[in-house]
Amino acid sequence: MPPPPQTPLATAIAAGDAKNSNAVLSPTGAEAARAAADKEIKDIWAQVQERVQQLADREGKPPRKGMSIHDVLGVVDEIQKSRKEESEKYGWFKKAVTNTLKCIQTIGGIVSSAASDAFGPSDMCFNALTFVIEAWQKYEGMFENLGELLVRCCEFLERLEYYHNNMDIRLKRVAYQNLQLFVEICDHSIRLKRKHHKFGAFMKRLFLNDDNISGLLGMMDKLNNKENLLVNAQTYKIVSDSAGDIKLILEGQREQKKEDDAKKWRQSIAKALRFPNSALGSDGEPYPTWQRTFDARKDRLIEGTGQWILEKEAFNGWMEAEESMNPFLVIEGAQNSGKTSLIANTLRLLRKGERVSTTSRTVTAYFFADSDKRKYQDGEAPNFLEVATRTMLWQVATAFEAMTKSMAQIAERKHEFQNTVDIWQQLFIDNKERVNNDTSFFFFIDASESDVKKLEELLQRLGSISDGKRVQIMLSASPETKGWLKEKLGSGVGVIPISECNGSDIDTFINNRMNAMPILKDVKRTGISDWRTTIFNTLREKCEGDYFKLHSNLKDLEKVDLVDDIYDVLENAGKSRADQIDAALRNLNNIRTPKEIDEINEIMLWINDGCDFLPVEAMESIVAIKHRRTTQLRGQPSTVPSTHVHRRKTGQTVVVDKEPAPSRNLTVSLLPFKKKLLDKYDPLFTVTDSNQVNWRSDELMQRIPVKAGSTISSLSSQPARPIVRGPQVIQEAEINIVRHFLNSVCPGELYSRFDFEQFFQGKIGAGQKQSICLDPDNAHIRIVITCLIILTDEEYRKNKQLRDYAALHLLFHLDAVDLSAADLSKDLKAEAGPLLVKLFTEECGIDALFWPFIVSMSIKTWKEGEGIILQETRGEWVYSAEGVRQVALWLKDSLVVKYVDKAGQALIEAVKAPDANLHEAVLGRAAKHMAEHMFRRMGFTKQQFLAAAYFIRGYLGRLDKRKAKKMKDDSESYTGSNRGKSPFEMDAFTIKELKQVEEWASGVLNHANDTPQQASQWEIHCALAVFQLCRDEDGATEIYQDRARKALVLDHRNWHACHFLTKQSKMSDTEAIERLSQAKREIDVDRREDPVEWAKDSGNPALLARITLELGDRQWRLGTDLKTAAQTHRESVHINYVHFREYVPLLERYLEKQEYAEFIAFIEAINSNQGKWALYLEDLVHEFLGNQKVQESQILVQAANATDRWDVIEALFDKAIKLATEKESYELLFYLHNGKAKTLAAAANESLRTKVVEVQEDALEVLKTHPCDAISPYTIEDIKNSLAQGYLTLSSIPDLPAEQLQTYGPRIEELVPESDDKANVWTSIDRTCCLVRFHHKQKSENKAAGGWIRKIVRAGIELLSDGDFDNDDMAYWILARLFATVGDQENSQIVWRLRNLFQLEAKNRWDSWLASQTSEIQSAVRDKNSATFRWTVSEVSSNGAATSLDQMSSEAPAPKKEDDETASSNGSSTQESDTEPGSDATEFKGSSSSSSSSSASVPDNAPMEPTTMVFCAGCRNPWTIVDVDLYVCADCVGTQHLCQGCYERLPRGELSGRVGLKCRPGHEHIKIPAWDPAAALAAAAAAAEAGEGAAALPKNSVPLPQPAADGSTAWISVDEWKAKLRDRYLDGTGKANETAAV
Repeated sequence: MPPPPQTPLATAIAAGDAKNSNAVLSPTGAEAARAAADKEIKDIWAQVQERVQQLADREGKPPRKGMSIHDVLGVVDEIQKSRKEESEKYGWFKKAVTNTLKCIQTIGGIVSSAASDAFGPSDMCFNALTFVIEAWQKYEGMFENLGELLVRCCEFLERLEYYHNNMDIRLKRVAYQNLQLFVEICDHSIRLKRKHHKFGAFMKRLFLNDDNISGLLGMMDKLNNKENLLVNAQTYKIVSDSAGDIKLILEGQREQKKEDDAKKWRQSIAKALRFPNSALGSDGEPYPTWQRTFDARKDRLIEGTGQWILEKEAFNGWMEAEESMNPFLVIEGAQNSGKTSLIANTLRLLRKGERVSTTSRTVTAYFFADSDKRKYQDGEAPNFLEVATRTMLWQVATAFEAMTKSMAQIAERKHEFQNTVDIWQQLFIDNKERVNNDTSFFFFIDASESDVKKLEELLQRLGSISDGKRVQIMLSASPETKGWLKEKLGSGVGVIPISECNGSDIDTFINNRMNAMPILKDVKRTGISDWRTTIFNTLREKCEGDYFKLHSNLKDLEKVDLVDDIYDVLENAGKSRADQIDAALRNLNNIRTPKEIDEINEIMLWINDGCDFLPVEAMESIVAIKHRRTTQLRGQPSTVPSTHVHRRKTGQTVVVDKEPAPSRNLTVSLLPFKKKLLDKYDPLFTVTDSNQVNWRSDELMQRIPVKAGSTISSLSSQPARPIVRGPQVIQEAEINIVRHFLNSVCPGELYSRFDFEQFFQGKIGAGQKQSICLDPDNAHIRIVITCLIILTDEEYRKNKQLRDYAALHLLFHLDAVDLSAADLSKDLKAEAGPLLVKLFTEECGIDALFWPFIVSMSIKTWKEGEGIILQETRGEWVYSAEGVRQVALWLKDSLVVKYVDKAGQALIEAVKAPDANLHEAVLGRAAKHMAEHMFRRMGFTKQQFLAAAYFIRGYLGRLDKRKAKKMKDDSESYTGSNRGKSPFEMDAFTIKELKQVEEWASGVLNHANDTPQQASQWEIHCALAVFQLCRDEDGATEIYQDRARKALVLDHRNWHACHFLTKQSKMSDTEAIERLSQAKREIDVDRREDPVEWAKDSGNPALLARITLELGDRQWRLGTDLKTAAQTHRESVHINYVHFREYVPLLERYLEKQEYAEFIAFIEAINSNQGKWALYLEDLVHEFLGNQKVQESQILVQAANATDRWDVIEALFDKAIKLATEKESYELLFYLHNGKAKTLAAAANESLRTKVVEVQEDALEVLKTHPCDAISPYTIEDIKNSLAQGYLTLSSIPDLPAEQLQTYGPRIEELVPESDDKANVWTSIDRTCCLVRFHHKQKSENKAAGGWIRKIVRAGIELLSDGDFDNDDMAYWILARLFATVGDQENSQIVWRLRNLFQLEAKNRWDSWLASQTSEIQSAVRDKNSATFRWTVSEVSSNGAATSLDQMSSEAPAPKKEDDETASSNGSSTQESDTEPGSDATEFKGSSSSSSSSSASVPDNAPMEPTTMVFCAGCRNPWTIVDVDLYVCADCVGTQHLCQGCYERLPRGELSGRVGLKCRPGHEHIKIPAWDPAAALAAAAAAAEAGEGAAALPKNSVPLPQPAADGSTAWISVDEWKAKLRDRYLDGTGKANETAAV
């Protein structure tokens, strides 16, 4: 990005940053600083007003006073009316304008107190934006280009909205500067018009590619970084005032900035690699499906197999070639010969360090063809090269930090790539990091013959690299493909024929399987050894290395025990694979019952013709629906009990459940479905690594018979897999032919003796028997019927997986059915008709398609889940015409409507009408139903209002002929990548739009004839709609409050209105208590009259609970009787409703008053009402236990420690864990285990902390058995690091039995990434150091531990040598951790001295800057800081001490100029813990923290003050420069530090019970001697006088821990020190040292 333009604004902002660099001020100094800041803000605003006036003068239009959002949008609307050709871009553009205006309005309101009375902040910015829009209105592409610019601006502005009512003077300055930059951007945008006045159309990205505007956006980005750190500082002040623990703020700041930068790089790379949105997580990074595939393959490998490849000359030559003379190694073999397993095994061996390459860093990337097992509809599937490219280049990009940063920079510069191979060329081949002499790259590719050939151009490009840097590729190939590869790639192709080499693997495989068979595993039994030998030799000979045949025959042997049966299996072992498959199918047809064969056919139907591969649980439910449907068609009773939905009317308000109860068990078999698939239905199906049901093999799928009389046209979507017809059933006509022949050649007596007729009758019976087969002609209509049953059945639609599939894919399957096909079943058509009519005419089906089921979660989480499903269904059925046209097509078929009842005839007639508006005909009932939801029913969440309002807005658009003409008819314009871009899907509703919706609804719902009670309900619904959908619009507050008051006037018993007004108006506590108490009393009267009937209406308990909770809050706020208030709070929990999100601030208020007993009593109330919150488990996990405040402030821990009532806290977790287990909610189960472990880890009671390891093991076991992409990888890293420390602690227990002690090493190693895994040294440092420490204490050698020692040292040396000053402190930190772990006293002291020097360098620059400041600022800073430099958090520098070890000199260098934009901090998620690994360490990772602004906007003479570097784990004392003796715990792998006093108290047990202290008596410590900063400063001054520099450190030198003989400080050069490190930890050259001792 170009540097920011040198404008007065840039200079002003930079000067302001320098002037207001953060010190923590005394009261007197703070008052002076505030006064100075206020004056500066007024000066800024005066400049803004002047700039807008200049804009107005230039445009010849005076600025308008009092401009509103509506005024600006009015200008936009007028322009759009004349720009019909761009109308499709208008909705998106207007949304961008609206969002920007709302941000400006909010920020302007926050800071308006210091602005001019004539023009407020919003006025100025609204005027400026209006000038820009009007200036460019006649240019083509205006909507798209200007919209892009506004979206970028809004990314920065919208963050400031969160600090409403919480801005200190510094944050207000940042807000003003952001608005000032926005006006400056507007000015440059208008100036840009003059530069391009000759063009009638926009060039692509005209604004964003302009240097001046890019520079201004960069400055806005840097202000956002400043804002993030100011908020940290402000938060610290609040926390320190109440808790006094600065660790809450400082710890993790440096890691967060580093991770923010890395996250931004990774997101840029993901975008460049063109990952589809469906493959990306909420963090913008791809789900690592390839890792899961590899892990699953790795887990299936048998120990000891694959080792033979290490001895092969072809492999060793491929590994050891110094140059890429032999870049390709082909594993040649037939299908199922073990090629994939060998590649996985080789990759595993290489990453474990069993075979080391010739360079110090080995980067491995892999792609297995089954990593991407998703189904794609026609035209959607990416080609194989694209998928393989994304997978492998992402692994390379994230292998090490330098490569990540380099790739990201290339991706940001290179916006477009010619093709997929060009992506390789630009991002990898031409990347400077690829040619690093210390790095080798190995690629492993396993794919089919056809897929390998798609890589031709890429393989040729990689093979033609001529710079001698290693890029090695291993591929699997058939003998035919091997020849093709040699032809295309030349002589650089090595070959290993697997069938000639893997005999030992086959032997191991057979023996391993026999060892697990009950009939063969006991070799001591007589004859078993002989039988094993017979079986072994037979399978070895007949299966010829074909693992498919080996598996099939061994599977058959597992099922038999009779000798004759064993002989039969062995006899057939040599048959061809096709013969074995056919035999298995015949066997299944013979031994499985008709119902089981029905199940098999249903499963095959969904695998073959479904849009997605279904998880095991969903497939089991599908089979259950099939069973129920079949029994109903046969007139048998259903196995699923009928259900009744209770609805009750209060006036015209129909109350329904807020969220449906969980679905009943649909299982029809007591055998676990997965076991049935793998055992009873073997060999047809398998369960993939993603828990999806699929064919066991493609060849098997091709042998499945097709139903007699069927065509295979519907299977043409898989041209690469032609269907082979299997054996067909015998027809009666065929039997007649044979009978005629036999009668003509056989005498009658002979004919009778052979019982030919009985034989023929048996065959005819077999022909009628159900058999395993595909029915392609009726496949899609069968799926249509199942989808319709799911959506229209009250019970089935509660199953989220089934409901989502049916809603998303129903239209696809409807369209796939050829209603005119002769082979289409008439019975199935007739069965589908009534269900289709029911879908659009009855509430059950309408709600299943268009109404939210999950409303008890944050709106953000909902939008990323169910919200997307609803967007897709609205796109297909409401906005586009495809859905309604498809319904009309079906309902015009006489067979389809044959059994439709009278109630459904109205829909059919409406659809068939000649001039029918199909949207009105098909969706009219649904639209009315949505209106009932919005204005009549008891649903008040934002999700519900959005769902109804979106639907009605789109529906009315389709009824309006003028709007309908502009709406595209195809569904693709509204779904997939275009989802949410429709003007009908904009989040922002205007009051005008809501009024239109209300007017329409008023007519269809006959609102004019409402009773006063009904009218009152209408008013409160309208009030809530305005509040939920457009509360930020001018005048909205008055509207929704007025309408709520009107609701109370119409019906004083409208308790919803009463509750809403007490929450949303500025009502006094006394008045609110009076109103809420009255409401509660009267509701209680109704409740006591008929409690059963009252409880049936789920809206009643919800309302009473909310009123009771609010009453308790008001009583607490009043403060006269806290006990009564707390009792009222608990009473709300006992009502049949919970609202976990509201409980967090409530409990915080308890802690503020130190009402610990009330806190525990409230948790006990929650525990005692488990049955009432079972439906809200997700709320409990995410909004309560996982709430950010609960986790960071540890409010549960505080209360439990204060009362010693840990039994209550444990009970809460245990109840939730039990419930999550019963519901099979594995993601929630993981979070609950993790949350419980973190909570117990902070307990003051030692016995409770011992439980942590077991709980963490449970969490990881959940993740292992049920992988989940939604769980943050950082959360997983964190729990693994903590568990490794737990194992290390357990291994240190005195007198531990040797056999138990030795179990902990392997346990830790299981948690540690393989040496050359993609795990970053930073995130895995805790557990890798635990592994190193374990083997160091045991004096044992371990390859994994040795590999990680080398990797950490190498990484540290590289970080100190890369010229990037910002990461030097990271190098010091990781090296300090390792040196402490291995007890390296000398290098530990060197690193700590370097860290102190790093801080001293920053201190010198700070003092130099401070001397140039005003006396008020100097006084304020010095009042706060002590002589020992123990400073607390303040606004701190992002560039830190901009001095690398190699370049440290006497002169402080100028701050580094950033070439790249710094990443904006993301808002923290309340859905899961993203705490960085190592967050429990007492050391602050980084000697200087993130800055209030980047070095690009700070003058050279204004560096920032360094902050706390380390804490004492005992007394919590912080140091910025360690001027006391410090003891680093080796047994805590460098995470715990003690001062002298605490170090002496530790063995006496005087620190027992300290929260956060993990160090124990008997631990080994390394002493870091005190470093005297005063002496160092004196030496620096003396050196400066002598011209040697401020740091008194010779250039490119490091300090030795021991003084020289003459008493002077001893130094060695940086190169000497690095050489010492290499000699000790590497082999002297940086290459891996195989013999390095742990």
